[in-house]
Amino acid sequence: MTDNKLDKFLSDSLKAAEIEMNTPVSELEQMIAERITVNRRMKKQKQRRVLQIAAAVILLLGISGALFFPEPVYALKKQLFQTILNIGKSINVSLDSNAEQLQIQNQIAREVAAIQEDIPFKVLVPQYIPPGYTLESIKQNPGDKQAKIIMIFINDKSTIRFTQTNVPVNYSVSVNVDTQEAQAEKINLDKCEGNLISYKDGSASLIWITDDNIMCQIFGDISPDQAVEMANSF
Repeated sequence: MTDNKLDKFLSDSLKAAEIEMNTPVSELEQMIAERITVNRRMKKQKQRRVLQIAAAVILLLGISGALFFPEPVYALKKQLFQTILNIGKSINVSLDSNAEQLQIQNQIAREVAAIQEDIPFKVLVPQYIPPGYTLESIKQNPGDKQAKIIMIFINDKSTIRFTQTNVPVNYSVSVNVDTQEAQAEKINLDKCEGNLISYKDGSASLIWITDDNIMCQIFGDISPDQAVEMANSF
């Protein structure tokens, strides 16, 4: 592509996005932030619209049921209203959960950016954190020979640790557990194989090694399913 064609392509693309070639960087940042806000607002409006449609359908069913079955009308109405309330709560929980996850991810990204320069490997940032947990800290363990990052997530009573350690090529992991206390199994994650330990108290430990020779481990007060979901979120 020639320089003239490239300039025209960029100019046309920017015009399509309503951006001028000489738009200041600060103004571009403001425009991007505004569009993100608009997109989020539209998403919430769509979810509210789903609730409205669901409520309308349920009420129509209730009216039809009342015409054909007049005796249990009161019980039917009560059940319908409870169903509508449950749908509303579900949508609100979804919105709150998404906002909470986004806030934690932004916090992790900021803290990782602050230490990444001193780490010889790219620090992985999970896109899924079990509900109710917040980030307590991200730090490098100076006592290990290999570079090691420790992320700690907490809630009121529980703790989850996610560690990342730079290991040599062809490094392997062996898992030995007390079969009376836990069960170990090999599982297939999205990008590699992992060793999952499920404890009888409901907690879990998941270990895997990435293609970049980073040994990762998630352990603590986390269920096996949540550990797998967290491992697949990178």
